[in-house]
Amino acid sequence: MYRHAARSTTSKAVKQATTGSGLKFSSSSTFQHSTSHQLLQQEFIATAMRCYASSSAVSKDELLCRVHSMVRAYRNYGHLEANIDPLGLNVPKKGTTIELNPGVYHLKDIESLGTTPVDIDGIVHIGEKTIPKKQATIPEIVDHLRDVYCGNIAAQFSHLETTKEQMWLSKQLESLQADHMTNEEQKRAMSLMVESEAFDHFMAKKFPSVKRYGLEGCESMIYAMDVVFEELANSDISDIILGMPHRGRLNLLTGLLNFPTRALFHKVKGYSEFPEELVATGDVLSHLGVSTELDYHNKKVQLHLLNNPSHLEAINPVALGKTRAKQSHGSNAACILMHGDASFAGQGIVAETFTLSRLPLFRTGGTIHIILNNQIGFTTSPTLSRSTRYSGDVGKMVGCPILAVNAEDVEAVKKVMSISAKYRNKFAKDIIVELVGYRRHGHNELDEPAFTQPKMYQVIRKKPTFPATYTEDLIGKNIVTTEEVQQIKDKCNQYLDAEFKAVEGYKPEKRYFLGDWHNIIQASDFSKLSLPMTGYNIDRLKEIAIFSVKIPEGFNVHKHLEKHHIGSRLQALQKDNKDVNVDWATAEVMAFGSLLDEGYTVRLSGQDVIRGTFNQRHLEFVDQESEKRVLPLLDAIPGARGRFELAQSPLSEFAVMGFEYGYTIDNPNNFSVNEMQFGDFFNGAQIIIDTFINSGEDKWCLCSGMTLLLPHGYDGAGPEHSSGRIERFLQLCDSDINTDELVQKRVNMCVVNCTTPANYFHVLRRQMKRKFRKPLVVFSPKTLLKKKECVSNLSEFDEGTIFQRVLTDDYKHANITKVKKVLFCSGKIYYDLFEERAKKNMENEVMIIRLEQLSPFPFEQLYQVMDKWDKEWMKTVNWTWIQEEHENMGAYTYVAPRLNKAINTVVHGDNRYNLIKYIGRNAASAPATGLKYDHLKEIESIMTAAFKL
Repeated sequence: MYRHAARSTTSKAVKQATTGSGLKFSSSSTFQHSTSHQLLQQEFIATAMRCYASSSAVSKDELLCRVHSMVRAYRNYGHLEANIDPLGLNVPKKGTTIELNPGVYHLKDIESLGTTPVDIDGIVHIGEKTIPKKQATIPEIVDHLRDVYCGNIAAQFSHLETTKEQMWLSKQLESLQADHMTNEEQKRAMSLMVESEAFDHFMAKKFPSVKRYGLEGCESMIYAMDVVFEELANSDISDIILGMPHRGRLNLLTGLLNFPTRALFHKVKGYSEFPEELVATGDVLSHLGVSTELDYHNKKVQLHLLNNPSHLEAINPVALGKTRAKQSHGSNAACILMHGDASFAGQGIVAETFTLSRLPLFRTGGTIHIILNNQIGFTTSPTLSRSTRYSGDVGKMVGCPILAVNAEDVEAVKKVMSISAKYRNKFAKDIIVELVGYRRHGHNELDEPAFTQPKMYQVIRKKPTFPATYTEDLIGKNIVTTEEVQQIKDKCNQYLDAEFKAVEGYKPEKRYFLGDWHNIIQASDFSKLSLPMTGYNIDRLKEIAIFSVKIPEGFNVHKHLEKHHIGSRLQALQKDNKDVNVDWATAEVMAFGSLLDEGYTVRLSGQDVIRGTFNQRHLEFVDQESEKRVLPLLDAIPGARGRFELAQSPLSEFAVMGFEYGYTIDNPNNFSVNEMQFGDFFNGAQIIIDTFINSGEDKWCLCSGMTLLLPHGYDGAGPEHSSGRIERFLQLCDSDINTDELVQKRVNMCVVNCTTPANYFHVLRRQMKRKFRKPLVVFSPKTLLKKKECVSNLSEFDEGTIFQRVLTDDYKHANITKVKKVLFCSGKIYYDLFEERAKKNMENEVMIIRLEQLSPFPFEQLYQVMDKWDKEWMKTVNWTWIQEEHENMGAYTYVAPRLNKAINTVVHGDNRYNLIKYIGRNAASAPATGLKYDHLKEIESIMTAAFKL
């Protein structure tokens, strides 16, 4: 449940008292002594007591100082003696924490102190919140402090950054001690827990082989959630975004979140959760999500429980991203994240997400973290799975209060949940609540936990369920009768029986593509849906591009930027339209600006995105004297200031990519671009790619227009900065080669490797202009960013133009039958081939075709190109795929069978021949060599092979 950790006492008085005592303070403020811990405690008490005069004549100020020191000690160390384990296996021994001994502060041996009231105003809060006591005796103070800080709540808040927060929390905890639940509140808690238990028992009876990850052992969680939902609703929160793992998910869905129980049973029986008109593979029970409206005394709040993968904690940044998106569109949204104790302490994404919590363009006004502490992680005990006392201690990295509570003290649970919501609303910071319970079964209901934790499960199996004991307690207090409890159980079981029978005629409801998504459809035929007109008025584009480098008068811009970035862009744009050539960075700012111009929200995130890793973007300029910053693009577009976010991110790929995915699934008009410093840095976020971006629509019917920019290209940068791993993304694509049709009907995401600024512009705009949303992976260039040949004429951006999925130079060949070799390629290598072909004067013999889009594979466009060619010539020409990457990497293994099929279909009507030859680097383990000499030799070898006829 928790680990015992060393602690230190740093009281100045104690330090003074240790002089000459044989005790030494180290620089880290921890005691060093050769005696046993028990002797150390005895000496500490003796020396600390010498610090305070033992005379019975104690001044009022000195007495208050002693009381204040003791109060502070309880606030700091009281949690060490709190009883938060409902199993009684980890009960701290009372009186062993020396800092909590009143004798240390010499408040025990003065006879008059037992009956003499002490002024406590401003020192400790006793009594009602609004009418606290002004005086109390020492025994009253000690009893109150022990009740508050050594009872069933273990509160840690002395590490908080401000005294204001510490004092607020201490007042909340101390004043709430006088508050007690009303009879109605206790009945509500009892009813929710009894119904939750009845649901678990019903599931066990009807579906004994199903892993439901029930709530048994921590039933008070459902009441805890009810309390926090109501508290947030009462504070005018409009939307709650909830991320949670599997434990208790089904109980919460059916118990509080209005998920139709018959729909759940329908899913358990093996049927799809989606209407027939939607195409989806679905997901397991424990990953179901829902959006619903909750009503607390006419205070309505929209609650969104997000679908989650089995990768624990991966949902955290996604939930934050969706929350931020809600807020950016004007909603007063709040985020709640639920966790398991082992995953919260063990998963690095937790720390990454905390890092985002206070960054200007990632913060969401504080998150309420709720840890369901099972006191075990699958089969691993806490002593083997974390190095901290509490699982929530990781939150100390950003100064989170941590309130651990015995889950079988409902009143304490209510208090901490109420405090957590109020703290979040008041300070706009994260807070952690640990509900310490247990699992009545193993990791799932089919698991045998006694294999590895026999003693724990001996205790659990002898222990009556908490709903039963809590109900008996309320019956004993005459708050509820046995008959009333039985009525609740009977009504619940009757309802469950009726819902179970209703499965036979149940048809899944349409819960998708509603609200903000009502104009979005699920893509079913890419040939008809993926060709929107993405061009824009070129005069307006020029205006946007010119404004993007328009510096205010008197602004001291860097001289290099003034000449090479601002000057070069203005020089290129101030020509007649027919003579304007646009480079990569200018095309990008035109795409962003035109989307903003049309009312979309644009968000660009990643490390160094404002400047650009390769010094190419410079959307923002910094005054070289004052460091004042300006973003001139916003001046070109009225109203864009609230819709354009340049989110310079921390050194995190996992959390940031998850955040941006969450941002896109909230609203189809949110265009979010996440750029890696180098393409291979996506590795750190592979879980987000695999479980959300790649498969989210198939599993959950959640569409995303998320765009990834992965700088890619072999330019001698070595193994880690050359490849964006095209092969991995293509492997994830479901672009079907086995279909009889050349048109791809459904594809999960788009992968492009553009060679022109115009195509880059169009593919970015295409993300928002289509009637559906698909993730886009752009293998963006590095050296091409500044290559003078890599430009597009302004006419290629004009209205009526579109993204070109295939670019061919067959128009250069008056007599195509003279061509001896056709080179298919993608990306930067095209420019190397173009230059080498010109150098060798082989334009007539070698044709180069660029696949700008790899997924969905452009069968239709290739067919249109090839259909014009001489079929007899096609049977004899050399067909070759050429790439920079190694043979086991890059696009080769993906494109070769598809090119074979396209060519064979046109020439032979079937797929009989293996026509595609390979040119590129040999298979290897590392993506690239780190030796410049080898790199240059490899390029030479590739070029030689390319033009060998």
